[in-house]
Amino acid sequence: MIKTEIGTNGIGHLIIDMPGRSMNVLEPLLVAGLRAGVESLVASADVKGIVIRSGKASFIAGADLQQMAAFAAPGVTPQQVVEGVRYLGDFFRRIETCGKPVVAAASGTALGGGLELMLACHYRIAADVPKAQFGFPEVKLGLLPGAGGTQRVPRLIGIAKSIPMLTGGASMSAAEAQRIGLLDEVVPAEALVVAAEAAILDGRFTPGAPWDRKEWKLPGGDAYAPANAAALMIATSQLNAATKGHYPAPIAILRCIHDGSKLPIDRALKLEMQYFAQLVQSDVAQNLIRTTFFAKQAADKLVRRPPAVPKSSISRLGVLGAGFMGQGVARVSAQAGIDVVLVDREPAIADRARDAILQSLDSEVAAGKLSADTRDAVAKRVKAGDAHESFAGCELVVEAVLEDPSVKADAIRRTEAHTDGSAIFASNTSALPIDGLAQSSARPDHLIGLHFFSPVHKMALVEVVVGSQTSEQTLARALDYCAQIRKTPIIVGDGYGFYTTRCVDAYIREGFRMVSEGVSPALIENCGVALGMPVGPLALADEVGIDVMRHVAHFFRSHEKGEWADDKHELANQLFDAKVEAKRFGRKSGAGFYDYPEGSPKRLHRAGAVSETQPSTDAIQERLLFAQIVEAVRCWADGVVQDTSEADLGAQLAWAFPSYLGGPFAYVDDVGGKAFVARCDALVRTCGPRFEVPERLRTAVHAREWNFEAGMRPALYAAN
Repeated sequence: MIKTEIGTNGIGHLIIDMPGRSMNVLEPLLVAGLRAGVESLVASADVKGIVIRSGKASFIAGADLQQMAAFAAPGVTPQQVVEGVRYLGDFFRRIETCGKPVVAAASGTALGGGLELMLACHYRIAADVPKAQFGFPEVKLGLLPGAGGTQRVPRLIGIAKSIPMLTGGASMSAAEAQRIGLLDEVVPAEALVVAAEAAILDGRFTPGAPWDRKEWKLPGGDAYAPANAAALMIATSQLNAATKGHYPAPIAILRCIHDGSKLPIDRALKLEMQYFAQLVQSDVAQNLIRTTFFAKQAADKLVRRPPAVPKSSISRLGVLGAGFMGQGVARVSAQAGIDVVLVDREPAIADRARDAILQSLDSEVAAGKLSADTRDAVAKRVKAGDAHESFAGCELVVEAVLEDPSVKADAIRRTEAHTDGSAIFASNTSALPIDGLAQSSARPDHLIGLHFFSPVHKMALVEVVVGSQTSEQTLARALDYCAQIRKTPIIVGDGYGFYTTRCVDAYIREGFRMVSEGVSPALIENCGVALGMPVGPLALADEVGIDVMRHVAHFFRSHEKGEWADDKHELANQLFDAKVEAKRFGRKSGAGFYDYPEGSPKRLHRAGAVSETQPSTDAIQERLLFAQIVEAVRCWADGVVQDTSEADLGAQLAWAFPSYLGGPFAYVDDVGGKAFVARCDALVRTCGPRFEVPERLRTAVHAREWNFEAGMRPALYAAN
C-alpha cells in the first residue's frame, strides 16, 4: 500500500496506492505502513524532507467507514472508541513534530481524514484538477472530523471561516481551498511532484506546526473575540433551528471549535476525540452511515443486479408522454449521452415539450449552473417524434402517460407494434400494478416499472418495479440504464402503489385523519416539520395535488381489505372527496389546505371545526411517524420490499423520511421489534386498527428474527 522512494536530491517520497481500490481510504493497516515510512525517512540522515502523495488520481477519500460499526457494538465504551481512533491522531501529531519538512501533494480529491492528513503536514500542494474536491463531509454522516480537523482548520484560517466548512460539510475546489488558506499552492498536475520537492529544497516553510511556536496566536482570536463569539452564537441558533435537535454533530463541532480554541493543541485534540466517540456511538450516526453511505453505495453499484446478464447501455431511448415527467426523463437521459425521441398524442405537444426542456436548460446556463456545451448537446440529442413509429430502433421506451389503465394499455400495444422484440417497455406509473399492465403486452417479460420522482433532474431515486413475468435480463438492463443516467435504483416487488407511494399516502392520510378529528391543521403541520419531514402532510398533499391523492386513496381502498383498511380510509377519504368537490386541488389550483394568494406567502385555509382540547405534540408526531413505518412494514410483509436497507434508502430519497432515524426499518431496529409491536398495539387501542402490524412481523418478533439491520438477517426474506 505504501511505496517509498528516495531521490538523488535527498527528498523521500511516500506514495499511497491501495491495491484493489479505486480510491485510497485511511484504515489501520495503511496508517501503520505510512507511519513506518515516515519513521524510516526521519531516521535517515540522507533524507532532507518528505513528500506524501498518492499513486491514484485522487489523494485520500477519507476514513474507512467499515470500522465505525464496531465502535457502536454492545459493551464498547466511549473511552474504548477514543483508544480505537487515537492511532490516527497520534500519527498526524507525529508528522507535525517529526523535525523534518513534510509536504502533502494531492493529485486530486482529499476529503475527511485525507484532508486532515494534509493539514498535519507542514506544507500543502494540490494539482489543478477540475473535479478534485476538498472538505469535511463527516457532519453529513452524523460525525465530526476526529483526527484534528476541528482544531487545525480554525488554527489555520480562523474560527469564523471554519464554522460553515465544518458544520456544513460542503466540499470546495483546490482553488477555493487555497484562497481561504487550507492549501499553500495549486499547480498543474504534471508539475505536482516537482513543486512539492521545490517547496522543501527552496526552504519555503519552516518544519513544524505554527501552533507549536510560543509566539503563535489563533488567527482572528479565540472564541471570546467579539467577531468569533457572534459567529458562534449565530451558528448555534441557525443550526438548532435547522436540525430541530435531531442531529447532534453540528453542535458538537461548534463546541469543539469553541472549547478547543482556548486549549493547547494536544489537549484540544483529546477533547475532539471525546466528542467523536460520543457521536459515533449514537443511533443518528450509525443510521446515517448505514443508510446514506453503505445502502446508497450498494444501490449505486447495482449489487442486486442479476450477475449472469452482460452489462448493457442504452443508445436510443423513447419517451412516451411529453408532460413534466416525460420532459424530465428525456432531459436526464440526453445529458447522459443518450439519443432521445419524445412522442405525445400530437406532434405539436412533443415540439413544445422539447422547447420547454431547452428553456429550462437555458435558465440554468444563465444562472451559471450549467455549461452552454451541455445545453447544446442536449438540444442535439432530443428529437420530437411524430408518432409511435418514431420509436423504431429504441432499446428502451419509458411511458409517462396518464395514470389510467386503459391509456397505458393502449400505449403498450402501440409501442410494441413499432419496436423490435428486444426492446424494453418501462412504465413510470406510481401506483398501477405491473402485472396488470403486462396483460396488455405481447412480451410481458420485457415490461418493467421505472418510477421516477419529480423533478426528475433533481431527484436521485428510481423505484424499479419487477412484475411476476419480468425477466432477469430486463431487470439487469433497466438497472444499467439507471446507472447510465446517474440515478440510484431500489428494486421492489409488484403490488398496488408499490412501496414509496403507499408510504407517502400513509403520511398524508394520517394528517387528513387528524384534521377530521378536529386537530388544528397548524399543529399538524408544525409537528410534521418538527419530526424532521421537509413539510407537513397537508402541504405535501397540496404539492402532489389533492385530486391526484384522492384518486390514489380510492384506488388503494379497492385493494386494501380488513378492519385496519376500513379504519384507515373512512375519515381521510371523506375529506379527500370534500376538498375535490370544493375544487380545492392544491397549489396548482391556488387553493387546497393552503391558500396561495398571488405575490404573497401561502397560508393555511381556515375551514372545519377545531376541537377545544388538542393532543400533545409528541402524540401527533408519533402518529405521523408510525403511519409511515407501519405501511413500510406492510410492504415488507406483502413481499413488495425485499431488501430493507434499500427500502430505508428509498424512504429518504423518495419522500424525505427523516434521515436521522435511518429509515422505517432502521427505526424498528433501534427501538427493538418487541417494543415497536407493543407501541403499535397501544396505538390500535387509542387510535384505531390502522396501526395494526402485519402478522409476519409478530411472527418474526416472536422467533427473535425481527432485526432488519442492513439486510443482514436473510432468514427474514426467505419467504419472498
